[in-house]
Amino acid sequence: MIYSFIKNNEQVFPIEKMCKVLQVSSGSYYRWKKQSITARRQLKIIIKERITLIYFAAKQRYGSPRITLELQHLGYKVSRPESLLEQAKQLQLQNI
Repeated sequence: MIYSFIKNNEQVFPIEKMCKVLQVSSGSYYRWKKQSITARRQLKIIIKERITLIYFAAKQRYGSPRITLELQHLGYKVSRPESLLEQAKQLQLQNI
């Protein structure tokens, strides 16, 4: 995509020049860049999906300590069950 190319070459060429050469308005590029998902946000989305999967695979019996251990076993860095509780509340999972 054109916007990805511009983002990958921001350090090499001026954004306005690339937009002009590629016939894209700089405003639309900046809107696209603002909406793109960061790696951290994407990781949070994946972890929330895993929390939901683990919770329902355990027939809604696992609490935050067990889910934290499961996530750590799968290779995710979850430091404490309290942070998992916040995400569970956002997912509206009960009895965690």
